[in-house]
Amino acid sequence: MAPSANILRATSINPLLSSKPSDTPLTVQLHPLVLLTISDYITRHTLRSQSGPIIGAVIGEQNGREVTLEFAFETKISDKNDSDEVRLDEDFLATRVEQYKEVHKAPPLDVVAVFMLAPASGPQEWQVGVLKQVQTLLGNEGIMLLLFHPEGVASMEGGKLPISLYEPVREVSDGAEDLRFREVAFEVETGEAEMIGVDFVAKGGGSAVAVAQAATTGGAESSGAKDGKKTKGKGKGKEGETVAEGSEANGTAAHVLSPEDEELIASLTAKANAVKMLAQRVKLLQAYLAQLPESYLTDSTSETLPSDTTNHALLRNINALMVRQRLLSPSAPAPQPDTTSPINPSIATAASRAAADVHLTSLLASLTRATSEAQSMANKYKLVSRERTNKERNMSSFTSSGGYGNGSMGTAEAGGF
Repeated sequence: MAPSANILRATSINPLLSSKPSDTPLTVQLHPLVLLTISDYITRHTLRSQSGPIIGAVIGEQNGREVTLEFAFETKISDKNDSDEVRLDEDFLATRVEQYKEVHKAPPLDVVAVFMLAPASGPQEWQVGVLKQVQTLLGNEGIMLLLFHPEGVASMEGGKLPISLYEPVREVSDGAEDLRFREVAFEVETGEAEMIGVDFVAKGGGSAVAVAQAATTGGAESSGAKDGKKTKGKGKGKEGETVAEGSEANGTAAHVLSPEDEELIASLTAKANAVKMLAQRVKLLQAYLAQLPESYLTDSTSETLPSDTTNHALLRNINALMVRQRLLSPSAPAPQPDTTSPINPSIATAASRAAADVHLTSLLASLTRATSEAQSMANKYKLVSRERTNKERNMSSFTSSGGYGNGSMGTAEAGGF
């Protein structure tokens, strides 16, 4: 996959950007799961009206100059900071990093970037301090800076992502070493599991509805607040009546769906869209088959040759689909003389076949068991016959050599030999 041109050029000169090209450029692969995590974090932060900057860490694998950005998680702003600088909660960050390392051991993953929000002009001064804090805490000066540009979301063209990736570099300026950033190109790499997740999010976003927060007038709001204080602790019914009265006073009807109802509606909508698409595909196949010569479809012995534009692979796929369809919905059996039976003929046929399979399996098991017992009996008979033959051979050889004589021999014969 070719490197994407997902680099928003700076609209003004940023003193933190480096103008020197890299001798050995980085090869960066960005996974969609990182983008989904950043988008989800920004959405929750905005809808909840949370204060503070949006900062998170990106973990991945680094092998020399090859870097992969695979997962991301949000960080926590420190509450113990008395200055105006933005500081992260180091204990929280260290704990989360260790948890991710414990989960992703093969291959081992580590923090490779920090994501924040910034304009298209590039990184800001306060973001340098946050990046240095993370680099010092984790002991890695190669951690990159991933910036998301909110103003670029509405003006995306040609599939460009509103994201910029910067590599920190050390440059000497006026005898002092300063931290600069060099813009890095990246390519989007998608795995099979990520494709399933992205497809699920895309389908869910297609049926999403933006809900605006209800605004009430000053008088109705104060009245509703008073009524709410009076009816507090008297059950949900009173609260519902208060909300209904306030909405009727404003001249609007309140239609609030529960999360279960919204989930059910979304599921039914997805199934309805799937059925519509399936119907469209079936009509398309019917239209294609209607264009073919009739003799070619009905008479296999016809000498009329199909046209050169006939798609034989498509016809084979349609034939295989029809075969599978017959297996899923078996054809109706011959009519039975007993038409008053409440059992569906197809169900009865399937039940009889299942019973026949069970009986056949039982017979095979019995036959196998009998064969095993016969083989065991044959082995025992061979063992007894061999022992008897050995005893007779030993006795005959002993008698021919003189043995015990007649008396001893009689005793031996009386003993069972």
